[in-house]
Amino acid sequence: MPKHKGFTLIELLIVVAIISMTMAIGLPSFQSIIASTRLTSAANAMVSALQLARFEAIKQHKSVAVFKKTTWEKGWDVFVDTNDNNVQNLPAEPTFATFDALSATITAPYGTGKGTYQNFVSYDASGRAKGGHFIFCSSSDFRSVVISATGRVRVETASNSTTTYATSGC
Repeated sequence: MPKHKGFTLIELLIVVAIISMTMAIGLPSFQSIIASTRLTSAANAMVSALQLARFEAIKQHKSVAVFKKTTWEKGWDVFVDTNDNNVQNLPAEPTFATFDALSATITAPYGTGKGTYQNFVSYDASGRAKGGHFIFCSSSDFRSVVISATGRVRVETASNSTTTYATSGC
């Protein structure tokens, strides 16, 4: 009698059950990693825009602004503010960097306890900005982008926060 090689139905069901249990345990933690990565990416995009604006302000000896599109969630533009009115006047003040919209799961609110920049951040010719912060929120975490009065930027998380506004959450 010839021997048949292959898997039995019981062996196949056991493998499927093991894969299902592994996915049930691993999928929620993977989703939290994705959410955390999106949040970090949003904060890093803002840090990049702010550092670019500060660098250009010092380099060109002019005011440079980071201005929201319709909302901060929809992205922001960086431009040289030649007349210091904190509004982009096209075509005299063209955009030299554009940052895209945030992920739909991320918000960047402003207001009491949520952020201090309602419409724009402006750096003067010496690279200084009015101190303040942005808070980027997801459903369970936040990143706070803090701008000092000297214009330097840092990111705070729940684990390394040293300020009370960052720990207020979203």
